[in-house]
Amino acid sequence: MLKQFRQSSQESGPVFILGLGRFGRALGAELIAGGVEVLGVDADSKIVQEVCATFDHVVTADTTNPEVLRQLGIEESSRVVIAIGRKIENSLLTASAVVDMNVASVWAKADNDAHAKILRQIGVHHVIRPEADSGRRVAHLMGGRLQDYLEFDRDFAVAKIAPPVSVLDRTVEDIHTRTKGKIQILALRDPDGCFHRAENGDVVRPGSLIIVAGRVSTIEDFAGQS
Repeated sequence: MLKQFRQSSQESGPVFILGLGRFGRALGAELIAGGVEVLGVDADSKIVQEVCATFDHVVTADTTNPEVLRQLGIEESSRVVIAIGRKIENSLLTASAVVDMNVASVWAKADNDAHAKILRQIGVHHVIRPEADSGRRVAHLMGGRLQDYLEFDRDFAVAKIAPPVSVLDRTVEDIHTRTKGKIQILALRDPDGCFHRAENGDVVRPGSLIIVAGRVSTIEDFAGQS
C-alpha cells in the first residue's frame, strides 16, 4: 500500500496526514523518503514537537473542525490521509469534513470492521486496515508454502513460491493449461538468474522461483502440490 500511495502522491503534490500516531508517522517518513512533500497535522502538541524534525511541515490543530481544515488548505489538496485510529469519533468527524470538501482521494485508517464500514459509508475512497492486512499476510506466510504474499482483494493475491514438483520441467503455457487458467505465472527466476516476465515457452526448472496470481485458496493449493 505504501508504494502505491507514494507513487500516486508524487504525481499529485503535497500529502496531508491528519493524525500522527505510529501509522501516520511511518507513512509520512516513507513518503518523505520517496521525495514526497508531507504536511502533518495532530491535535496533540507533544506529538507535533516529536515529529517536527522529520516532517516537511507539521502543525497542531483540531482536525474535526471543518473551518480549521479549510484554513490549513485541505480544500485545495488532492491527497489526504486520515490516520486517526483509536479515537473513532474524531476519525469519523474528520473524514466527514474532508469528504465534504470534495478532496479527490481520501485515505483513512480503520481500527475495526465497524469503523471501516462507516468510513466507506461516509465516502472515503480508500480504507486502510494495517493490523488486519498484516495479520492475514503473516498467517499465509506462516504456512511455509508461500515465500512472499500480497493480497489485492479479500480473495485475490500475488505470491512468490517455489514451484511444486508436479510442474517442474513444464512450460509456463503447459502449467496455465493444466490449472485451467486459475493460476497465472507472472514472473520466473531461474536458479542462477534474476526475475523476468514469464513467457509461454519458459520452462520451470528445479530451484526456480515463480510469482503467481490467483485466488488465495487456489494459490495455497497449487503451492502445496507434490
